[in-house]
Amino acid sequence: MLNQSRLKKVVFAFGIILGLTSCLSNVELADEVKAKESQAQILSYFAKLNQNPIAMEDGSYYFVSKSNTTGEAASKGDTVKMRYVLSNLLTGEVLDSTKTPLIYQYGYLNPVYAKLMAHIKEGEQAVMAIPGTSQSFAGLPAYTPLKVLVKDYVVRSQNDQIEEFIAKKKLAVTTQETNGLRYIRLNPGTGDIPTNGQVVKLKYTGRFLNGFAFDGNMARTDSFSVTIGGTSTVIGFQTGIEKMRLGERAILVFPSGIGYGEKGSGTTIPGFTPLAFEIYVAKIQ
Repeated sequence: MLNQSRLKKVVFAFGIILGLTSCLSNVELADEVKAKESQAQILSYFAKLNQNPIAMEDGSYYFVSKSNTTGEAASKGDTVKMRYVLSNLLTGEVLDSTKTPLIYQYGYLNPVYAKLMAHIKEGEQAVMAIPGTSQSFAGLPAYTPLKVLVKDYVVRSQNDQIEEFIAKKKLAVTTQETNGLRYIRLNPGTGDIPTNGQVVKLKYTGRFLNGFAFDGNMARTDSFSVTIGGTSTVIGFQTGIEKMRLGERAILVFPSGIGYGEKGSGTTIPGFTPLAFEIYVAKIQ
């Protein structure tokens, strides 16, 4: 058991510890001070331009300098095209910029300005200021805010891409389904339309809308067999061939929703990719 004198010393020492803990709790850490300075610099930048920026959850701010209220907003899987300039907010020194437009699939690339893209629409121009961090980069010392200018922003949904493909190829759509399938008859054929359970032998070429052929058997001697009413192929392909007669040649164009979806197919077809298939019905069994 502690004697009275020693107990007083322990209590005194413990009191000092508590006092120090209390003092430390009121002292801002250096990075917190720097973060506040960075935020103040950002707000000062916009204030000098008489701009009222919008705060984002991560401490960044953005301001739409060119508005387009009727523009299209990007959804996951859309193709977006844009130009950007990254610079030191305080000095204006350009750190990186696009000489040619950057094209990428929205939601699959996470550049430093990714969060901004969720807040702007096609045709808009915006500036985002990102607080500095403890990490320094060439031309951007630690805790220095980064300025991001986004311009020439274009959004192309899968429907946009399909319409552009059809227009570029000067194709006439025979029928368009509510699920997005475009059926384009090139040669009507003369045979019967196959019925459920019958097997059709096909020659085909599968292409991305940029024209790249990722699959096909047109140049080979084999054929591809599909059962009418079956589920062995994707919906867009299956639905399309069930419209075709013996000897008919057609082009099927459809979005990923009735194709290979969000995940795509292996390493061949990326997710959210619209496709075009040229098909010839060679035989019905």
